[in-house]
This record gives sequence, structure tokens and C-alpha cells, in this order.
Amino acid sequence: MTDKPRILFFYDYFFPGYKAGGPVQSLTNLIGALQHDYSFSVITTAYDLLINEPYHTINQNEWNNVYLPNIQNPIKVWYSAKGKPSYAELKGLLLAAKPNIIYLNGVYSYRLFLLPLFINLFSSSAKVVVCPRGMLQIGALSVKSGKKKYYIKFLQKSKLLNKVVWHATNNEEANDIIGLFPKNRGVFIASNIPKNPLESIALPNKNEGELKLVYLSLITEKKNLLLLLQIMKGLPDSIKLDIYGPVKDPAYWAMCGNLISQLQGKVKYMGDIQPDKVQETLSHYHAMILLTKGENFGHALYECLSVGRPLLTSHFTPWNNLEQLKAGANVDISNLNDCSKKIQAIANLSQMEYDGYCHNAHIIANEYCGHLQSKEQYKSLFG
Repeated sequence: MTDKPRILFFYDYFFPGYKAGGPVQSLTNLIGALQHDYSFSVITTAYDLLINEPYHTINQNEWNNVYLPNIQNPIKVWYSAKGKPSYAELKGLLLAAKPNIIYLNGVYSYRLFLLPLFINLFSSSAKVVVCPRGMLQIGALSVKSGKKKYYIKFLQKSKLLNKVVWHATNNEEANDIIGLFPKNRGVFIASNIPKNPLESIALPNKNEGELKLVYLSLITEKKNLLLLLQIMKGLPDSIKLDIYGPVKDPAYWAMCGNLISQLQGKVKYMGDIQPDKVQETLSHYHAMILLTKGENFGHALYECLSVGRPLLTSHFTPWNNLEQLKAGANVDISNLNDCSKKIQAIANLSQMEYDGYCHNAHIIANEYCGHLQSKEQYKSLFG
């Protein structure tokens, strides 16, 4: 038995899955950073996002010893089959695990958010930490807003969250939480823990007017790929775009596909990509673009900066003031003309100007990592 505090994570997706994007990366990075201070276990599903086949490397409906990348010791992970676990099974798992802290990742899962809340309310005395992972941002709530509005009202009236501690990853997310759920046992800010920036960056050749852009993210309405494709129609052929990422919303992707077929030669879909290949892939492009409606962190946005590449994104992420810092641009996603002008401005950079943007992007990532106080923040959060 270990005398370290026991933290039990609940989330629908976990390693070796990766198609759910940043939240999986956030959890694995958190475990890696705090592995010597806490004992971690995870209850998740046996499936990656929108995949019907279970992971081939795990045993379903039992605890698995799982080695995460760059982590010395295995952690216990329970991978549930479809339709599992039931309320009774989950209650048995939770009581047997005897966690000091229950950490709920995201807010929209019935089995792995609502059920643990109910069980802990009546059968356990563990401290409950909820991390919304950007799901309570205005931009995120605007997607399928009707359903989300009623669900949030249910959570507010049920008082299920009155005794939880909230984990926000920045001040903006803390304000979103307080605005919706003012009754709680504290909102703690603990920054996301990213990969380290590259020690040295390679500078690609670039001609004035030329730009090789990359979109690397989930394909959903929130990430605004359709808007980007509409903008690409009006840009010159010297500006090209490659798209990477798993399709989370097939209906939305169908609309994107119609536009891509009209932009043959300028836009290509490259499939999805494993997390350990993201930095290498981004290094092959001049800049990354993601006109997102909201990110509480944005691992891919950070990783773009971490390899010394300019970033084009909205104002709804932590990565702002990019024009002033000469490391990219923040665009008004309600104004197609503003988006087009700022993309063209990056394309028009000379080699010398562009090299400066790359160095400045790398500096931002290094400064973010240099100012991190991860252990102190998370120890305050976990108490």
C-alpha cells in the first residue's frame, strides 16, 4: 500500500486514445508531473472518440497496469466496455478504490461525471475536483446551445456541484465557472502542463507571398474549420492549407468536405495524428491557424509556439497579443476581411521578418514553461 494521497480520475477517453484531443494530453502530462507526490488511477472507457473497436492492448472491465509515455511507474486504469459501468458497478469500484480525491474531467458525461457525483454524495467522503476543460466558455456553450442551456440549468438547480472544488486553468475560465456556479468550495487556478519546447528550432525557407498553413485540431463546429475554408477561397493559390485531426462531427465535416473539393490544390486533408508526432509535423509548416471559438489552453496552439512557428488564432484562447509580440496574429472571427488580411500579412513577410516571428514564437513557449509553478498550484488544488 502507498501512503501517497490517492487521486481517481474519471473521463470518457484516456491513453492510448488520443482522438479526443487536449484533455487526454492534459491528464497524462499532469500525472507525469506529479507521479512522485500522488497515487493516480483512472476510470475510463475502452474506446477512443468515435471508434467502435476497443483498444487492442487492454483488458475490459478490469484494472490494467498502464505505462504512460515518459512515466516511470504504471498506473491503474479501468477500461469499461460499452454501456458500462452501471451505477452499482461504479459504486463498487469507487468504494474499493477509496480515493482521497475524485477528479472529474469535463462536465457532459452521464456515466463518468453525473454518476460519480451522485455516488460520492451518498456513499463516499472523498474531495471532488471538477475540471471543465473549457466546456463552460461562451464560445463552447454556443455550440448546440439549446441542450447545453438546459443541462447547465439542471446542474445549477440540482445543487450537485455546491460542494465541489473547481479546477480552472486560467483566470478567464475561473470567471466562467464563478458566473455559472457561484456556490462551491473554491475555484483554484492550476495551469496546464505542456511538453517542453524544442531546444533549438529549424527555420524553413519562405518566399514573400507564400504561406504553408496547417490546421491541427479536432474537426468540430467549435474549431471553426468551415470558416477557415471560406476564407481560403478568397486567398491566392500561393497560400496553401493542410488539415490534420480526427473528425468528431461527421455532419460538420461533410460541409467542410464540399468546400475542400472546390479548393483542390490549395487544401488537403492529411488524416489524424498521434500526439508524439505533433511537434515534428508542425515544424514542416510556416504557420498554424485555428480560428477556434474558445480554448482554455490549446495544446496544439502551444506546441506550434514550442517549435518556433507563428500562430494565427482567435481572441478566445490564452495566446493573445500575438501581433504586438510579432509571433503571429489574433483575428476577429466575426470579420472575414480581418481574417484574410492577417493571413495575407503573414504570407507577405520576408525571410528575415519571418525568421524573427519564429524566434518570438519560441520565446513565448519558453517563457510560459519558465513561469510554471505546477507542483505548487496542484498541491493547493488537491489540498
